[in-house]
Amino acid sequence: MKADKQAPELTAAERALQQRLEHYAEPARPVTWQELSARQTARSGTTPRPRRWPLWLTPLAAAAAVAWFWVVQPQQLLPVPVSDTPMLLASNYSLDAIDRQLQQAYIQGADEAKINALWQRREQLTTQEI
Repeated sequence: MKADKQAPELTAAERALQQRLEHYAEPARPVTWQELSARQTARSGTTPRPRRWPLWLTPLAAAAAVAWFWVVQPQQLLPVPVSDTPMLLASNYSLDAIDRQLQQAYIQGADEAKINALWQRREQLTTQEI
């Protein structure tokens, strides 16, 4: 029995495949993108041309710009009104009206009977809400 085994002989097609594999698998030196691009243009025979916008896109872009300037942008420029007073609920309108009447009565120096009547009315409204 032989201790060293010899590799089987390769056919001509297998040797050619092995050579092609070695050529593609490990290049002799690294290849840059510029070289690959040059090879591609040499193969195709044409130079790459820059990409252009489709002509139908121009009117669409112009219409979008007009819509932006006439519709969307003016809404953003308007100042938003800010109120310092909180919004009242619908059930609090009558209570707010009584409070204002009380303030006016105190400012105008109304008699004690009118002020007491307004306070009683306010108390009735607050007990109804609870």
